[in-house]
Amino acid sequence: MTTSHGSPRRLVDLQGQAQAPSQPPSEAPVDPDARTDVMRAVGDQPPAAPAPARRQPAEEPEPVEEPTRRNGMGTPALVLGLLAAATCWTGWAGVVLGLPAVIAGYLGARRAFHDLATDGASSLGGLVAGAVGLVVGAVVVWPTLFGSGGFGDGLTLDQCMAQSTTAREMHMCKSQHLAEFNQRYPNAAE
Repeated sequence: MTTSHGSPRRLVDLQGQAQAPSQPPSEAPVDPDARTDVMRAVGDQPPAAPAPARRQPAEEPEPVEEPTRRNGMGTPALVLGLLAAATCWTGWAGVVLGLPAVIAGYLGARRAFHDLATDGASSLGGLVAGAVGLVVGAVVVWPTLFGSGGFGDGLTLDQCMAQSTTAREMHMCKSQHLAEFNQRYPNAAE
């Protein structure tokens, strides 16, 4: 007798020793491709005693209800993601709107992947748009947070004023060293 993939079936007894497959009774026609659900042990050992009957529960278990399909993460993720992508050039708006869009998009896409929601496309769209807004917003905000890339960074007020050539650069020096500027020039007009 063979399995569905063509290899011969083997029985293994309780001690892990392989037993030969059973042969059909001699009065039954022999069909090598026939399948049977019952296999008997053959060989020198007597057949094993039948397993004790299992007790059936008194009541039939209640059928398990499938979880309800709930939508609700796709639309907020998409709206927040589109707003984050549209306002990411301002910096903080892209970061503030992009983070919840990514979270809602991830949660909605995960529910849709497990067939618990039907709004997977809008969840993925919100996830992608939110990620774009979050990354671009973070790139715009990065120099502000870490002080890289501005005129006069790391200079004293005197060094900054000496290097400035325009009124805008002088104003940047003043704003970077505001306390020192107000001490030196208390009557300076804005």
